[in-house]
Amino acid sequence: MDRDFTKFLGRMALESNLRQALVRRGYQEVATPLLVPSPGTDPNLEAFAIAYRPALDTKVPAGTYYLHTSPEFAMKRLLVQGLRAVFQICKVFRQGELSPLHQPEFTIAEWYRVGWNYRQLMDEIESLARELLGEKINYQGRSYDLAAPFRRISVAEAFQKAAGYHLRPAPIAEELFFGLMVDKVEPWLLAQGPVFLFDYPAEQATLARKKANDPRLAERFELFLAGLELCNGWSELTDPIEQRARFEADLARRRERGLHLYPLPEAFLQALDHGLPPCAGVALGVDRLAMLKLDAGEIGEVLAFRFGE
Repeated sequence: MDRDFTKFLGRMALESNLRQALVRRGYQEVATPLLVPSPGTDPNLEAFAIAYRPALDTKVPAGTYYLHTSPEFAMKRLLVQGLRAVFQICKVFRQGELSPLHQPEFTIAEWYRVGWNYRQLMDEIESLARELLGEKINYQGRSYDLAAPFRRISVAEAFQKAAGYHLRPAPIAEELFFGLMVDKVEPWLLAQGPVFLFDYPAEQATLARKKANDPRLAERFELFLAGLELCNGWSELTDPIEQRARFEADLARRRERGLHLYPLPEAFLQALDHGLPPCAGVALGVDRLAMLKLDAGEIGEVLAFRFGE
């Protein structure tokens, strides 16, 4: 074999440091199932389906299960059971995502804390990024300063400055939103250094709480650095009735597009009925974090083996 595993080993060291950093911040490490009855309803995600056929007579019938696209539903069920701050670093799986920045199987760190909102999470992630990456990084020929406070730019401001597009007053169509993000906003963010993009249109945040003073917006953020989207988080929606309605709206969009209709995540909805306390959570792309740390131009450089190898 002629593969240089230097960056892969560096990535594993970074993952270990991330785990220790979260433990120091008071998070309890947990593990939840990879195979789940429902992967969620997101119209922009496709899951891997697995046929389950019990060898013995059990209480679990034969049927289709899915490799999870995120551990979110299970982790928030743990909060309902009384845990206060939890994290896990695990593999997640998404069909069709294969590019220099994507793999169908990739690693995320996901964590949740009761009593927090999305702004407190942004503060924590800024501190965590600085701890793991240092105060300055050089990535693909550019230098980025992490010592100064990270910029925070609302989605509305970014769309206006980067694309000359005003999001208000009417909702923006999903296709137009993603088109402008990819073609205009993300290239503009490349020159901004580390920046949190926050307050997304509510229709772009199925699991996030709406802003109390403007329900057209949701308390959601993403962190961008060096052209990479590193994490996606929000203040969590805790209302079971509203959450079910959002899932059903997602399924309606999937039906319109001719996509597979996944089952509703009933165990998660039942947990919300029981009572999810106010909390916030985030998913961080570990592979992309390693790309930045190790100056890797594509995600396969920080993996032991690329998809299909």
